[in-house]
Amino acid sequence: MGKQKDFEYSLTCGSPSSARSEPEPAILLIGGAEGGKSGEDAATKWFLEKARGGNYLAIRTGGVGKQASFISRNYRDYVHSAAELSIDSREAANSREVEDYIREADALFIAGGDQNLYQELWEGTRTEDAINYLINDKKAPVAGTSAGMAILGSYYYAPDHQGIISSEILDDPFHFNTQTIHKSDFIQVPFLSNVITDTHLDRINKRNPETRYGRILGLLARVIAADKNSLDNHAIGLEEGAFVAIDKTGIAKVFGNGTHRGQDAYFLSPNGALPEQMEPGWPLVWDNGGKAVKVYKIAGTPEGTGEFNLNDWATASGGHWEYWYTLGGKSGLRKKSS
Repeated sequence: MGKQKDFEYSLTCGSPSSARSEPEPAILLIGGAEGGKSGEDAATKWFLEKARGGNYLAIRTGGVGKQASFISRNYRDYVHSAAELSIDSREAANSREVEDYIREADALFIAGGDQNLYQELWEGTRTEDAINYLINDKKAPVAGTSAGMAILGSYYYAPDHQGIISSEILDDPFHFNTQTIHKSDFIQVPFLSNVITDTHLDRINKRNPETRYGRILGLLARVIAADKNSLDNHAIGLEEGAFVAIDKTGIAKVFGNGTHRGQDAYFLSPNGALPEQMEPGWPLVWDNGGKAVKVYKIAGTPEGTGEFNLNDWATASGGHWEYWYTLGGKSGLRKKSS
């Protein structure tokens, strides 16, 4: 383990090899709080199999964590090596050594934490270049959980402090706490162009008094407005413990607990109509006869189930379609079956 220049690297098993393992491209989106959840084992194996016995690397800020150790203890046969890298300044993110650590990886896991820090410290650096090299040139599988998932969409929400809650964005889609919705060239992920993601959809606690289902609807409305009212924008929202596995053809399946109570995935597309009311200081009204946004919900299973085609955002199986809409901030999010 070494710490210098505001980065920390920890190798937990094996020795990184520069030999090309010929990994298979894949994306694994994780809704957060996944440790010990029903689909974690199968989803992790699905992801590691794409590395073809290569080098596994987890990246984060704030010091190395336990992700690489988790892989070393439980999935040693799937990887040549497992390591973790904490990148804690722009100087570190621009260092050749950090860039080389990332480029050597055959599977990359972006940990949870603070997506605002990821953007602030990594965007426009050698770290960003190395991540995009893995995804688009080396074709290595990449996973992200919580904040790590948030930055994989071409749009992402990176609040400077406590994130906006559903009632706030539905009451005012231009609420001051939405100014950190970004469209950038940060991470370039196939099949996630014009997509904004959100995680922890079902979390409720002292810091999160409301679920985030209404929030993701509001975020999608903001993305559409930012893109000159283009309806060619989408959203993916995951409950905690849900895993969306996207293969090299753009087909997604979902790992979860096999019930309709938690660990589900939602794929959102506007249903041909712009919001009827979308003005600063006024509640969001997006009705379209109760059919504003088409949403495909897949209740994942421990083995992985369902199919959703991210090439056309229409072909799907193993779940069900529903409509989401809102008649104004006080009414909140409304849902109905298609």
